[in-house]
This record gives sequence, structure tokens and C-alpha cells, in this order.
Amino acid sequence: MGAHVGRDVKVEFALKPETLPKPAAGDYKILGMMRAKSINTTWDTVDTTADKSPDFTKTGLVTFKNVEFSGDGVSYDDEVHNQELLEKHVVSPPVETGRQPKVWFKITYPNGKVYEGPFIVTSWSNDSPYANEATWSIGSQSNGEVTLTLPPVGP
Repeated sequence: MGAHVGRDVKVEFALKPETLPKPAAGDYKILGMMRAKSINTTWDTVDTTADKSPDFTKTGLVTFKNVEFSGDGVSYDDEVHNQELLEKHVVSPPVETGRQPKVWFKITYPNGKVYEGPFIVTSWSNDSPYANEATWSIGSQSNGEVTLTLPPVGP
């Protein structure tokens, strides 16, 4: 497939808690009119260096993975873009998610690469400048296992 532009990356969400099974395909809704989309994976580490470490070199192990998803877009109130549905869930989480802003995100790249997993939304903001487009932004972090599925490799 080669290179692609960010606008071709599809972001979907399902308003479900982190419990398994993961949401069915029909549970997901597209988060429309996005501009920036960012996913970042980091690992916490611990230092395992001791007095007999080889060649006086530090050693370590990873402990926990954290996946962060963030993005922003132009504000639209059209139901088809699902922005207000997600915003309402974040600002006023329902009893179905324990009154927590828990969602599943599914981020699909043009070549078929997919990130999917449960997240907790840590921020939502709306920006309404006087003489410019109104925008929104979201920040979230993993709240369970986030998987990466790669497309099949061709011959």
C-alpha cells in the first residue's frame, strides 16, 4: 500500500465498559470530522541492575504498557458524526459504564492495520474562537488490553 494521509485513518468508538467480550462490529460508531489522530504506546520500566550486572551495564525489564489515544476535529452537530454522543458520554457517563467515561476505540489504517481496545477518556475540550471554526479535542488512555492486528502479508 505504501504511504497514506491521516484523513484516511478511521476512528470508531463503542460506549461499553472494558469487560470482555469486545464490542461487535455493529456496536462501533464512526467519530467523524476529525483532523489529528494520535496513538502512542509506552512501557514503564524497572531497573534490574545489580553488583554483578555484566560489564557494569544497566539492565531492565518492562512492567506495564500504556496506550494513549488523542485527537481533535471540527465541531459538527450532525448526528452522523457522533461527536455529541461521545461528548455526552464523557461529560455525563452513564450507569452502564459505572459512571466512568469508558469507551472502546478501534483505529483502522488504510492498509488494514487495526488498534482496538478499552480506554478511559481523560479529557474533552471544546474551543469556540470568535472568528474561526469551532473545534473539539479528546485525550484517553488504555484501560485494559489494546491489541494491534496487522493485515495479512501478500505473496
